[in-house]
Amino acid sequence: MVKRTFLVFIILTLLTGCWDEQQFKNTKLILSMGFDKGEDDQIVETVSIASVEKGGQGPVEENIQVMSTGAMNVTEGRNKIDYTIPQLFDPSKVKVVLIGKELAKNDIYQVLDRFYREPRSNLNATLALADNSAQEVLSFKSDEFERVSKFIGGILEGAVTSTHSPKDNLQLICEELFEPGVDFALPIIKEDRENNVLKFDGLALFHGNHYTEKDIAPEDSQLLMLLLDKKGKVARMTIKLADEEDGKGNISINVMKEKRDIQLKEKNGELSAVINLSLKVRIIEYPKNHLSEKKTIEKLNEKLSEVITKDAEKIIEQLQEANSDVFSLGRRTHAYHPDFYKKVDWAEYFPTMKITPKVKVDIQQYGVVN
Repeated sequence: MVKRTFLVFIILTLLTGCWDEQQFKNTKLILSMGFDKGEDDQIVETVSIASVEKGGQGPVEENIQVMSTGAMNVTEGRNKIDYTIPQLFDPSKVKVVLIGKELAKNDIYQVLDRFYREPRSNLNATLALADNSAQEVLSFKSDEFERVSKFIGGILEGAVTSTHSPKDNLQLICEELFEPGVDFALPIIKEDRENNVLKFDGLALFHGNHYTEKDIAPEDSQLLMLLLDKKGKVARMTIKLADEEDGKGNISINVMKEKRDIQLKEKNGELSAVINLSLKVRIIEYPKNHLSEKKTIEKLNEKLSEVITKDAEKIIEQLQEANSDVFSLGRRTHAYHPDFYKKVDWAEYFPTMKITPKVKVDIQQYGVVN
């Protein structure tokens, strides 16, 4: 009896209950949020709200409502939306946060601050830029996807899987926002009105907390991800080797493995960087064939290495024009060359420093045909 009483006492201390519970019936779940530049230094806050309703004898139905309001800051925007919905505004299930390009040119932290200060915020939410306005993107309607948040989330997840976009979220972006010598890129979501779809439209380059108005095109974003050592599950690339009819000068490869290494070298008062990228690939399409010959493979390795290196040089040129240190060379310099870092203004030095990419391709497989 004593043992049983003691056991019950222990169980009661563990089962204290949920003192801060928030019942689903009393909340309105916000699935996605967007922010745009408004008039008179205001922001336009747009939210996608899920409402679950049950008919008398019918099945449960989910209705998606999109609402927008102008406000001085995020908190006021939430309050204004809260005035117009029957339950409490609950952002704990937000999957996607979109920021319009015009607003991002100034400072994206002005809309992120509330997320970082509120315990109920979902910091795993994906952050992206809307090509035109976040309001337009979140108001997009599709017959296939009723939830626009699910549609956008699927696009962004696909971009990560195919090595076109980094797997960043609000938590990871926070670290990059506040650390000197580190910049980042965010995926861009664009509304294609001609085909009535939303699509991934490349990467927006940031310097500090603002958008530089420079983008990496979708076809170049995959190589940038490989240079950043952020390969997704799949990395298929089509490369133009020569101008030939019928597309015979093109080759498609699948990157099986990649290895990236960055070397910093200080000499004669200057700092330079070499980015080495080694790619082990499989050929998945090459109409010219003749891949059973060793000389052909060797020539292809050389040609692919040359072409991809030139493409990498163009990407680095874009990064330096935007002054976007997505390679975190500033942080590396601070760690391994602290004296040099102290004597220069990194924001002024990065755009002019010598950065040399070196890509080496090694064909490992060339298909079942051979």
